[in-house]
Amino acid sequence: MAYIQVKNEFKRYKMGEIEIVANDDLSFKAERGKLTVILGPSGAGKSTILNILGGMDSPTEGKVIVDGTDIAVFNEKQLTEYRRQDIGFVFQFYNL
Repeated sequence: MAYIQVKNEFKRYKMGEIEIVANDDLSFKAERGKLTVILGPSGAGKSTILNILGGMDSPTEGKVIVDGTDIAVFNEKQLTEYRRQDIGFVFQFYNL
C-alpha cells in the first residue's frame, strides 16, 4: 500500500459567480522512502495539492490518504493535530 494516495481529488474555489478548479480529478500514489516529483506548468495545481497534503487546506471532494488515514475528512482541530504531529514544513523564504 502506498504511503500517500490521492484519489479523484478536486479543489474548487468560488469567487462570486465564478468557480475556479485548481485540481480536476487528480489521482496519484507516492511510496514511503521514494523520491516523488510533482511537476506541471504554472496554474496546474501543484501548490494546491501540497497545501492539502500539508493539512493547510482541504479538498472539495475526493480522498487524500496519508499512512492509511483519509485526511480529506479531517475537521480544523484534526488538521491542526496532523500538522503538529505528522508534518514538517521547509519554506522557500526565511521570513515565512
